[in-house]
This record gives sequence, C-alpha cells and structure tokens, in this order.
Amino acid sequence: MKKSFLALAVVGATASGASAQSSVTLFGVVDMSVRYVDNDEATWQLAQDGMSSSRLGFRGVEDLGGGLKASFWLEGALGPDTGTGSSSFGSGNTTGPGAFMFRRRSTLSLSNQWGELRLGRDYTPTFWNIGVFDPFGVVGVGNAGNLYLGAELRSVSAAGDAFGTLVRANNTVQYILPNGQFGPGLYGQFMVAAGENAALNKYYGGRIGYAAGPFDVAAACGWTAVDAADTLSMTNWNLGGSWSFGAFGKVSAYYGQLEVDVPIGGQVDQQNWYVGYVVPFGQWNFKASYGGVNQGGNPTATSTFEGNDATQWAVGFDYNLSKRTAFYGTVSSINNASPTGTRTGTAYTVSGTGSALSRGNSSTGGEVGIKHSF
Repeated sequence: MKKSFLALAVVGATASGASAQSSVTLFGVVDMSVRYVDNDEATWQLAQDGMSSSRLGFRGVEDLGGGLKASFWLEGALGPDTGTGSSSFGSGNTTGPGAFMFRRRSTLSLSNQWGELRLGRDYTPTFWNIGVFDPFGVVGVGNAGNLYLGAELRSVSAAGDAFGTLVRANNTVQYILPNGQFGPGLYGQFMVAAGENAALNKYYGGRIGYAAGPFDVAAACGWTAVDAADTLSMTNWNLGGSWSFGAFGKVSAYYGQLEVDVPIGGQVDQQNWYVGYVVPFGQWNFKASYGGVNQGGNPTATSTFEGNDATQWAVGFDYNLSKRTAFYGTVSSINNASPTGTRTGTAYTVSGTGSALSRGNSSTGGEVGIKHSF
C-alpha cells in the first residue's frame, strides 16, 4: 500500500501553510525468486527481480498555483536476497556498489498544462520501447533485454569504453509532452545529457508515440558517445507497439537497431526484435515472447560480425494474490550462434548470475517467485 504523508512531517511547522497542497509518498517493490540457470554448468539461486525490479523510493509534489507544480522523484535499487542497497548475489558486500544510492531515478521537475521540465538521472527515451512492450518487463530470465547488448558489440572499441546510456543517463535535461495537450493520444519526450567533461555520458534523443483505445505505437532515436575520447559514437533507434484484444489478450512487437562507429571506419550494427503475447484469465496472466538478435559489420579489417546471432523464447505466468502481491513463474532458453570462420559466436545468457557460458552453447533457465509492492 502506498503511504502518503504531509510535507509538514518532513519540514516541521514551517510548512504548515502549504500542507494541504504538498505531499510525499514512500513506495517500493520487493521481488525474490528461486532461480535455476543452466549454462555450461547448472546453478540454483535465491534470486531477485524475476517479475519487477526491487526498489525503494520517495516522490513528492507541491501545487504552486496557477496549474504549476514542483515535484521530485528519488528511487534506488534493492538487493533483498542479501539485504544490500543494489542488485546483488552471493555474500552481499555492503561497500561500494552495494551501498544504497538513488541510481534508478533522481529527478526534480516543474510541470503545467504545457508539459514537464525534468532534471537529473532518468531513463533515456530510447530505452522505453524495449521495456514497455516486453511481456516480461525487461526483468527475469525471460526478458528481451537478455539479447540487448553482448560482449561482441562492446569489443569494437578500446578497453574501458562503455554503452552507459542504453538504459539511463546522468545530468539530463528533459521535456515531456503533456497528455493530450498537442493532440489526443499523442505522447513523447526529448532529452539532452551534458558530458560535464566526463567520458561516456553525452546523450541526446527523443521518443514520440500515439495511444488510442487498444492501439499503442512509439518510435525513438538517440545518440551517445561510447569511447573515452568521444571519437566513437552510437546511434540507437527503435520502434515498438501493441494491440489489445480485450479478453483475448494483447499482442506486442519491437524492432531496434544499434549502429556503432569502429576505428577502421564504417560501422558495426546490431538488430534486436521480439514479438510478445499476454492473455488474462481471471487473476492469472499468461505471457510468452520470441525474439532475436542479429549482428553485422566489420569490427576489424580481417573479421566480421555477420552471422553472430541468437534467438530466445520465453513463457510465463503471474497470479495476483492481491492488488499488491503476485506469484509468478517463467521458463526461457537462448540459442546462440556457434563460432565459424571469422565469426566469434555469441554467448547470451538468460541470467548474468549463472556460470560462464562458452560461445555457441545454449542457455536455459527458470524461476518461481513472489513480488510485493507497497
């Protein structure tokens, strides 16, 4: 249950004049599962985030009058299986990355009928489509993000380079369209992330969508630097959509492409795609997806990515015990392309916490768990 309390409880009597116009909400998710992953070796885990990302957050809003509102959102990841402040497995080290930080979202906003100006760390526009239309919500062993970025694409640039803005970006300025103000069903956002003399942080991009009745479709495009010297860049664009058939379920689809500059000139690229289906049955939801990744281009003068492909299928369910608690289960498998000639082969896995996987081998996993939100 979401628990709201007046800003007066935070700032004391000094806020008494505005208490009726301001509120702060504590919210979160705790999600844990028993997970089995079979890579080169089989492992059992008490895992997390099988249906939804575990998190703890605070959000608040103040009505400034005349339709203008100020708001904030602070949200950090939890590792409930080890009690740490981030996603973790094993011993749960509480130092460094195990410390609680608001790395999921940390924003401050002003909004009115013309939209929202949002500042801080947030999801990039190009990430939204892969998550919104994925039946598994980009979490757990069946999520489409398992094929989003592999070691092959990372290898095109020097050691230490990164693709840090694929999901979120720091130091962003973002404008979010108001719902319906510029046309019924139209939504979107535009973002710029400042480099601030730090490598691998620059980003600009946008997303535009249209939702009406059972139909929802959105396109996004973005650019980011991926090497420390800002000499290599990545262009990321994608398209996603869904169509609801009511009691007969909802069909969704996604297609996206990543294009990365390489030192020898030209580009390497990666295409991701998936189709999904979710059908409700009382308190049950049954879901399935099938997707793939295809790579191409020449990372060096003597090698090629052509044929470095993989496919993934996943089936699962969730059963709503209440509005806040659900029981779920998922089974998934990835078929990786084998090394041949100049191909390096692929080694995508259903979970990053399993044993190492040899290129060309399959990865299979399953989990059952409980999610509770408050």
